[in-house]
Amino acid sequence: MKKDFEFCFKGARDYVHGTDIYTAITKSFSQDIDGGIDLSFHGIARKNLTMSDLKPEDEALIKSVVKYRAKDGSKKVFYGVENAESISCNYAYEEEKITQASSIDLEKKSIVLEKQSEFSFIEEIVAMNKELLLTLFPDQKGKWYFTRLQIASSVEKTLYPLELEFRSNFQFKLTKTEIFMNKKSLGYIYFSLI
Repeated sequence: MKKDFEFCFKGARDYVHGTDIYTAITKSFSQDIDGGIDLSFHGIARKNLTMSDLKPEDEALIKSVVKYRAKDGSKKVFYGVENAESISCNYAYEEEKITQASSIDLEKKSIVLEKQSEFSFIEEIVAMNKELLLTLFPDQKGKWYFTRLQIASSVEKTLYPLELEFRSNFQFKLTKTEIFMNKKSLGYIYFSLI
């Protein structure tokens, strides 16, 4: 099975943002996803993506991988590979509206968004985690990239407060933060510093 996705760049970025890939996947496969989403990014996509359940022979072409539990009980895996379609659009994205509405607790190494913003769940947690990492590690040079999301089930509706608690740092190659929705653990979000 193959599915083509068309994207626009977020703000001034020149790559497809992980939040948009997550949104496209969860919308496209919503009838099939029963839970247990694991989305990982293996490279930066600068063109539109094709998701396929066939793994490419050249693994270097893989930009993203999504695994989930299907409604029939099976486990599904789809691989995202750039296709020939260039991206020629972009749209405004003011993530600072999320971070300005959030509060950081340095002692707890956490960030909380008490009430709904105008953004989606995935946009909220990615912006919040980036802000938390920038605050916890202000002297680190490089750019933080969203690299993986592991959640117990797809999020139909966001419940607040939304809280992220930093858990571990693997030499900045991978950081792990736990996601809490309405005080219940939902899973983990990972970032890498490049």
